Amino acid sequence: MDIGRILFHLLFTAFFVVANVVFVRAILYRLGLIFNGRPAFFNEDAKKNLNIGFRLKSFLINVILQKKNFREPVRGIMHAFVFYGFIVYTIHTTSQMIAGVFGYAMEDPYQFALPNFLFGETANHLYEQTVNYVSILVLTGLGFFAWRRWIQKAKGLDVHSPASAIVISMIATLMVTTLLGNGAKTVAATYYTHAGFIDGAIGSLWESIGVANSSADIVFQIMWWGHIITVFSFMLYVPTSKHAHLIFAPFNYFLATDTPKGQLSKLNLDDENAVWGSNRVEDFPWPNLLDGMSCIECGRCQVECPANRTGKVLNPKAIIVELKHQMLEKMPEVASARAGKTPEEAAEAVAALDTGVINSHEGLSEEALWGCTTCYACVEACPVGNNQVNAIIEMRRHLVLAESKMSPELQKAFTNMENNSNPWGVGAHTRADWADGLNVKVLSEAEDKNVDVLYWVGCAGAFDERNKKISRDFVKIMQKADVNFGILGTEEGCSGDSARRGGNEYLYQTLAQTNVDTINGYGIKKIVTACPHCYNTIKNEYPQFGGNFEVIHHSEYINQLSKDGKIDVKVADDAKTGKYTYHDSCYIGRYNNNYDNPRDVVKKVSGGKIEEAVDHHSKGLCCGAGGAQYWMEEHVDESNPESMRVNSKRTGQLLDTGATTIATACPFCITMITDGVKAAEKIDSVKVKDIAELVAENID
Repeated sequence: MDIGRILFHLLFTAFFVVANVVFVRAILYRLGLIFNGRPAFFNEDAKKNLNIGFRLKSFLINVILQKKNFREPVRGIMHAFVFYGFIVYTIHTTSQMIAGVFGYAMEDPYQFALPNFLFGETANHLYEQTVNYVSILVLTGLGFFAWRRWIQKAKGLDVHSPASAIVISMIATLMVTTLLGNGAKTVAATYYTHAGFIDGAIGSLWESIGVANSSADIVFQIMWWGHIITVFSFMLYVPTSKHAHLIFAPFNYFLATDTPKGQLSKLNLDDENAVWGSNRVEDFPWPNLLDGMSCIECGRCQVECPANRTGKVLNPKAIIVELKHQMLEKMPEVASARAGKTPEEAAEAVAALDTGVINSHEGLSEEALWGCTTCYACVEACPVGNNQVNAIIEMRRHLVLAESKMSPELQKAFTNMENNSNPWGVGAHTRADWADGLNVKVLSEAEDKNVDVLYWVGCAGAFDERNKKISRDFVKIMQKADVNFGILGTEEGCSGDSARRGGNEYLYQTLAQTNVDTINGYGIKKIVTACPHCYNTIKNEYPQFGGNFEVIHHSEYINQLSKDGKIDVKVADDAKTGKYTYHDSCYIGRYNNNYDNPRDVVKKVSGGKIEEAVDHHSKGLCCGAGGAQYWMEEHVDESNPESMRVNSKRTGQLLDTGATTIATACPFCITMITDGVKAAEKIDSVKVKDIAELVAENID
């Protein structure tokens, strides 16, 4: 046997064994840390959680087809070049692995190619040419990402990132060694001579500098080894770097649960051992920890975050990245403390450890956690399936339930919800006063309690003076359409959205269960509401408490009434001289994918035209009220030129459209945008109206 092939085999085998053992151990080690977190599924229906069909679809759409990456088309295309380049290279690298492992038994392992072995020389030639072109595309993608990071210095990216430089260099080396090696193959007599455009051109360059025949064979072998050593180096480095997203992001998408985007996890408050929120690293549900390992630190979440865009300390990327670092630093101690102990002994041993994460880093500060509007822009933007909002809510729950830490304003809102079932603290007995004189059926007072639809008014629609008008106008629309509807009146309570997203899960569950019992008591199956927060809560979260209803937002309901011919909406008198724009509510838009219904309604009034703001649809900028922010004071740093109120920034975008009417479909949005228009001193020239008001004013 040729001594050269024996040495080839021994050297390759050593690399192969070391790289694969380290690679697998690194992955298993990190998965072990992740699953030392709290067990979690976001839905109690085990069958739904184990929906393999849903998970395969999630994996196919988001990993294989790269759907979320294409939210940013140029970056998506460039990432696709790199991603699909890796897939194409799978056969190429597999060929090298087979040649290395079995090289001692081959006449010339350098010539082994899997396509040639399986399908013949023609197929192999086609594959080799595909690899050449793909290599150019991968290098193009790498060049683009290097330009964005180090020349453009795009927001959200760390320009001082040695990890990115290492990985870009490694991938570039894989491409370059392949191209140069394939070019040398066209020159060497021992290999095929069917050159394509790219390898032929590279071969000509080799020949122009004096490389020919036997020397080209040596060049190819050098490139072959350069490529395979880089592959093994990549395997050693990637699992321990931020580029571990290559491994963990697919896990993230495959382990996703088939639950609504707008549903938070339900704490078991009856379990005396239940963890009320998360601060200690081991108390976080494992999906939050998996998010950390999946994060590529691309900064898309940071760029889209309304708090970060307006100069606040909140950075969703920092939340996830620092949570990962805390896990890697502290979870090994937890795993060690639990090893070989009974559950009781393990709990006692872990309790003695310092594993708290809140305030362990500025990215995890209380100020950052309370800056979140829960608008879901970060989650929508994340290309690897992370849910930053869930992690933030977990920590808010700990602050509120375990430490009673919250702002005085939020504490007051909680107290008002507890005492009067509304955040304003207005007497609960006045909840139906807005409907005086409208002849609205109140179920508790009516002899005939049968209705086709329950109108859920919501706290804003019942107690806020500005929004009472919207409630009355929506009633007029339903009466015009001859809808058989009713309200709960004083039996309606706060839906609890602000309580839950403000971290007070205990208060939320009390409110939610009371409302569910009341609605079920009347046998109601269909609910319509003008409040996106109530809509999302009742539709997506009340099923956790036995409340399974058909819930419709008033934008959809009004649009359907119009389509069915039950109301005739005319074009407004100012449609020819004025312009209309629409502000997307996060809780009917990003949370529930309702973008077209409110726009269809506005177009009926505006004559079919809408001026879109720079951020709209799934990229719409939050008004600043969500996540219980409506009840908290928003702090502006006067020394920071980027610092401003979120509603001011959003209102500025809407005013920039030149619109004379700003349409909304949320009681909190209308308040925030109206305040923004007043601050801009445009209130005399720009109207802010709910879609129900626009329709009520223009019903024929």
